[in-house]
Amino acid sequence: MHIANNHSMKIVYCIDSLVSSGGTERVATTKLNWLASQPDVKTWVVTLAEADKPFFTLDKKVERIMLTATPGNKKAYKTELESLFNRIRPDVAVSVAGMSTETLPRLNYGSKKILEFHYTKNFLVNFVNGMHHIRFRQLHLLKMRWLQWKLARNARKFDIFVGLTKRDVGLWGNPENMTFVYNPLSFRSDKKSDCTAKRIIAVGSWTPAKGMDQLLEAFGPLSHRYPDWKVDLYGSGQDKNLLLSIIEKYGMSSQVSLNQPTPEIGKELVDSSIYAFPSRSDGFGLVITEAMECGLPTVAMDCECGPREIVTSETGIVVPDKDIDAFRKALERLMLDESIRKRMGEAASREVVRFYPENIMPLWLELFKK
Repeated sequence: MHIANNHSMKIVYCIDSLVSSGGTERVATTKLNWLASQPDVKTWVVTLAEADKPFFTLDKKVERIMLTATPGNKKAYKTELESLFNRIRPDVAVSVAGMSTETLPRLNYGSKKILEFHYTKNFLVNFVNGMHHIRFRQLHLLKMRWLQWKLARNARKFDIFVGLTKRDVGLWGNPENMTFVYNPLSFRSDKKSDCTAKRIIAVGSWTPAKGMDQLLEAFGPLSHRYPDWKVDLYGSGQDKNLLLSIIEKYGMSSQVSLNQPTPEIGKELVDSSIYAFPSRSDGFGLVITEAMECGLPTVAMDCECGPREIVTSETGIVVPDKDIDAFRKALERLMLDESIRKRMGEAASREVVRFYPENIMPLWLELFKK
C-alpha cells in the first residue's frame, strides 16, 4: 500500500515502557513490526529510559528512542517530546499509554495525533468493583468516575480516538472523533492443539479485572470429580494470595498451577484443550485470539468489552458476566466432550484469520492516511 505523497509516512508511537509482558506492549510491538515491513513507512517508538530490552521482539527497522524525563515529570516529558518531533517531523503521533495521553494534544508540533485506548471505558470503575476487600468503596468509585470524565475530556482533544470494540464506542456515547479497530493477532502457530490434553489454561495478570479467582471458584467443585484435569494460570499480580487461598479451600494444589509469564505462550496453549477467559473487565481479549490461533475453544465471561465480538457459538461458549455457575457448567460441558472441543478448536483456528495483522493493519494505515 503506497502513500500518496512523495515521502515516507513518518509514524511515532509513544508508550512509557516496552519491558512489561502485558497485552498493550504485545499489541504495540506487533503493530510496529508490521508497519516497519511497509516500504513507504518509517516508524519510531518513544519510551521513558529503560534498563531492560523490550519483552517482545522489536523489528530492527523500528527506531527506539528513550527519553530522560522521569515518570510523572510532565513538563520535562513535553519539552523532550517537542524537541524530538521538531527534529524527526512525524506525520502521525500515536499515544498508546502513559504520559503521552495527556501530553500529545498539548504539543505545538502539528502532526496528526491519535489516541489508542487499550481498555474499556469503565475499566477503572470495574477495577474497584472487582476488588474483594476495599475500605471506602464508594469514595474510590467517585474518584474513578472523575478520572474517567477527565479521560473522556482529554480524548476529545485528539484528531482520532481509537477504541478496541464496537461495544466500547457505544459506552463512550459514540463521540464524533471515535472509531474502533480490533487488535491484531501477535503470533502464528503452525502447531495446533488436538484438544485431548486434560488441561485448562488462562493467561493474564492476577488482578481483580482479569478475574482469575472466578475461574478457580468455577473449577473448585469440579476438581475432585475430574481429578485428571489440570488448570494452569500464567501471569503475576496482587491477587496471588487470594488465588492460593482458593486453591487451598478446594484442596486442589495438585491440579492448579500458578506460573510466571512466558514469551513462549503459544507452546503452552497448544499443550492445552480449553482456554478460560474469566475477566470482569477487558478492553478486547487479545489472548482469546492467540488461543484460537492455537486451535483452542474458549469459555468466556461476557464482560465489557471484547469476548462477545471475538467468540462465536462455533468457537466457544460465552456465559453471562460474573456468572460463576454458568462458567462452571460451560467448562464441564467441554471437559466431558472431546468431540465438541475438537470441533470448536478447529473452527477457532479457521475464524481467527480475521484478526491476522495483514487484515487488521491496513485499516490503521487507511486511518493514518485520512
